[in-house]
Amino acid sequence: NRFGKQAFLVLASLTSGVSVLLMAFTNSWTIVIPLNMLLNASTCFFVPSRLALIAENATPQNRARLFGLMNLAWPIGGIIGPLLGGYLAESVGWGIVFMIGGAVSLAAVYPALMVRDAGTSEAKSSEKGESIRDPKYLGPVSNLFAMQVLINTSMAGVNMILPIYLSDRFGLSYAVIGAFFTGSNVLLVFTQLGGGIIADRHGRRRLLLVCSALAPFAIASWLLFDSWIALLGVYCLAFGLWSLTWPPILAILTDLLPTKLRGTGFGLNMTGSRLGFTIGPAIAGALYLFPGSAIPFAASAIISALGVPFAYILKDKKAEAAKA
Repeated sequence: NRFGKQAFLVLASLTSGVSVLLMAFTNSWTIVIPLNMLLNASTCFFVPSRLALIAENATPQNRARLFGLMNLAWPIGGIIGPLLGGYLAESVGWGIVFMIGGAVSLAAVYPALMVRDAGTSEAKSSEKGESIRDPKYLGPVSNLFAMQVLINTSMAGVNMILPIYLSDRFGLSYAVIGAFFTGSNVLLVFTQLGGGIIADRHGRRRLLLVCSALAPFAIASWLLFDSWIALLGVYCLAFGLWSLTWPPILAILTDLLPTKLRGTGFGLNMTGSRLGFTIGPAIAGALYLFPGSAIPFAASAIISALGVPFAYILKDKKAEAAKA
C-alpha cells in the first residue's frame, strides 16, 4: 500500500531468483533452510501485490471470473514445473534445475517493471481516513482470516500425509503417488475459471458456502474406501471443492475494501492461508499414529467443517447491491 505494488513484484522476482540460484551451489541442508525461507518470503511479497493489481483492473461484475482466470497460472506452472524439473534432475542433475528456476524468476523482473501501478497514486490521493482497524472492515476481514486458517489447515494436513499414507497402506510407487498431485493441478485449470464464472453468475457467498459445506464430507469419505483408485477420485473431489473457494473469497474481499486497504487485506488473507499450511502438516503428522492410519483425514474433515459457520455469516456486497 505504501511503496507500490510494482516495487514488490520486482522484489519478489529478485528474492525468488537469487534464493533459488544460491541453492544450486550449496551442499548443506542448513544453508538450504534460510534460502527456502527467503524463497517463501518472495511469495509473500508477490501474492498480495498481484491480487491487488487484479482487483484494480476488474469490475464488480467480472471480478471473481478474472481472479479465476489469473489463477490459471498456478496449475499450468504446477503441471509444467514438476515434469520439466524431474526430467532435468534425472538427465543432467539437480543443480541445473535450480539454475533454470532461478533464471526464470529473475527474468520475471522485466514484465514486473512493465506493470502499470495506477492504484498507488489513487490510494495516496483518496481514502486517507480509511483504516483496516475500522469495525466495518476488521470484522469481515477477521472472519475471512479465520476461515482461511481452518480450510487451509484441513487441506494442508491432507496434502502432507497423503504420500506417506499411500506408500504405507498400498505400497504405491512415487510415480503413482505423483499422479494424485498431477491430477489436482489439472483439475485446478477447470475449477479456477469455472469457479470464477459460477461465482459471478450465481453468487460468491453461495458458491463459497456450498463448497465449504461439501468439503468435509468429501474428506471424511476417505475412511470408506480401501482402493487407491477410489481415493484418487476422493482426493480430486476434496481438492476441487477447496480450490473452488479461491475466486469467491478474493472477490468478496475486494468488494469489501477500498483501494487503499486492499494490499493489507490480501496480505492478511494470505497470512491466514499460510498459517493453515503451517499448522495442518503438524497436526496431521502428530495424528499419524501408525502406518496406514486414516485418523489425520478424519481430523481434517472436522477442521474443515469448523470453517462452514464463517462462510455462512459472510456478506456478498455484489449480491446485496443487485437486490437493492
